[in-house]
Formats: sequence, C-alpha cells, structure tokens
Amino acid sequence: MSNRIAPALGWRLAGFLTRRRAGYVPFSVTPAARLRRTLKPGDVLLVEGDSRISTAIKYLTQSTWSHAALCVCECGSGDELVEADLREGVRRVPIDRYAALNTRICRPVALAPQDLRRVLDYMLSSV
Repeated sequence: MSNRIAPALGWRLAGFLTRRRAGYVPFSVTPAARLRRTLKPGDVLLVEGDSRISTAIKYLTQSTWSHAALCVCECGSGDELVEADLREGVRRVPIDRYAALNTRICRPVALAPQDLRRVLDYMLSSV
C-alpha cells in the first residue's frame, strides 16, 4: 500500500510547490519578442520564478534566479528552450512561458561549435 501512497503524496506536494505565489511583482521584464531576437542556441536563460518552490530556491541559494532553461534552437521555431520541471521532468517549452518573469541571458564564451552541438544534442536527447 505504501508503494501507491508515496508517489501520490509526492505528486500532490509537487503540485503545491509549483503553484504561483501571491504577491509576485516582476521588476524588469524583457518582452518575449526581444528574448526571441536575442537568444541563440547554447544560451542559458536564468529566470526569477513566481512559484513557491522558486521562493525556497532563491532563499537557499541566496540568488535572484531560481530556474534555468537552455536555448536549443533558433528562436521563433517552436519550443526553443529545454528545462527541468518538478512535475513534468525534462521538457521543451516556448520562450513565452517566461514572458511575465524577470530573466537574464547567459551566453557561453569561446565554446567550440562541435562542443555546443554535443551539449544541444545531449539536452534534446534528455527530453
């Protein structure tokens, strides 16, 4: 019986933690269209999330950022980002998912094209 209870309890806890928290106010949101024009494959999009788990992550890490997603394809071509989600696992999402949140772009420097391809292939195979 405990084999059925633990996953159900975990699912409910994940649902509670991923709910948006009341009172979140973004201070500097970059419009999705600008993100789409700026992001390149290999860029990491840091996100200040608005969920309960985001608040805990920011507190524990002493960081503004609670989430990261990797840009895996040219923007405007669909689900441009790969992220790990507490409930859904590793998945592809569109940039619009973060249109109302504070974000920052981190771009790799001096990453060889073949190494970038290996990173992107690995992330895409993890979905």
